[in-house]
Amino acid sequence: MSLRRLVPGGGVAALLACGLAVVSLGLLRGSSSVAGYYELKKSRQVLRQTVDNLKKENEGLANEILRIKSSPSYAKKVLRDKYHVTEPDEDIVFFAE
Repeated sequence: MSLRRLVPGGGVAALLACGLAVVSLGLLRGSSSVAGYYELKKSRQVLRQTVDNLKKENEGLANEILRIKSSPSYAKKVLRDKYHVTEPDEDIVFFAE
């Protein structure tokens, strides 16, 4: 059975026009809209940049751990500078501006 028998007269063109209008509105305003696509694309780019930054930070931290493990003097320097670990006979004095 053809579409022309289901829709008598010139209704085929009208039916196609209505279908096209529904699809167009769906693309413009629906949950899968064109604007939604570009928003997701932008979000994907931001997430990729974040992942790249975290990978670089992770590599830096891995290098820092390797340096601390391989050099006792560097480990001592990090403890003193970053965590204010002192020798038994030392005191730390902070000055307020």
